[in-house]
Amino acid sequence: MPEPVPIIEIKPGWRGRTEALGSKSKFWFRKDDNPDDLWLYKVSRPDTGEHWAEKVASEIAGLLELPTHVVEFARYDGKIGCAVRSFLESNESLIHGNEVLAGVIPEYDKDKQRGQADHNFANIVQALEARFSTSLNRKQASFRFVGYLMLDALVGNTDRHHENWGVLQHWVMVPNTEGQMTISLHTSVAPTYDHASSLGREMLDERRQRILSEPAGVCRYIKGGKGGIFLDDQARKGLSPLSLVELVAKTYPAFFKPWQKRIAELPPDFANPIIAPIPESYMSAASKQFALAFLGESRKLIASIP
Repeated sequence: MPEPVPIIEIKPGWRGRTEALGSKSKFWFRKDDNPDDLWLYKVSRPDTGEHWAEKVASEIAGLLELPTHVVEFARYDGKIGCAVRSFLESNESLIHGNEVLAGVIPEYDKDKQRGQADHNFANIVQALEARFSTSLNRKQASFRFVGYLMLDALVGNTDRHHENWGVLQHWVMVPNTEGQMTISLHTSVAPTYDHASSLGREMLDERRQRILSEPAGVCRYIKGGKGGIFLDDQARKGLSPLSLVELVAKTYPAFFKPWQKRIAELPPDFANPIIAPIPESYMSAASKQFALAFLGESRKLIASIP
């Protein structure tokens, strides 16, 4: 028998400040047995699987050895959701992608929420290259970010908008040549986060079953997704996560190929140990069947990119 999937029952006294960023209801909390452990509770909107999508995608990121946040199922006031552990240390700050881009791309509208065509692949590359000072750091940052895009293609994450990626600034006090303490800053690409828009989480079971019954239905669904990163500033809709990594394969094959190999080498049933133990009260049988079919098909599509 698989181990039961844990769920955090959030006590009212744990609740802290409300998080304004994003469109969902969420708040920060600390457990009373570990007040230094900071978590973000995100309620799952009605008729969606946002809680299980966040959990499953995070576990898959771990399989790919991508840095990400810890996700657990959680409940507050009778409402199901997920709890995401903060990855920030006390001497770190997160700079979201919109701020990174606004510092480099002229007239970039960091507050625009929809149809932000300036949030395109070329501008992201330019902004990341400007943020990292050495060739080695730029290569490391680019390789990691490509890994995030590969994860998006694998799980169908359509919400990699400009506040759903960022860079970390880490500061430490070090002595200078005169023995005085000064601040030393180190910048890195932040762990990947906010994967709730994955694996068809927005659908009702009836539609999942209909797509599963159609020849090549899952493949069409994967290719039809619209993501949060655009082809260029004239595009009207974001690229599908799969189309985006096809673009990466052509423009940055040295970064693409290692991630492609890592995904192709996953066993065909790689997601089953993650999904099977989830109780049907958290994730319906149809949701599980669709997610497994999706991951099997997306893995094959990514592996076949020339």
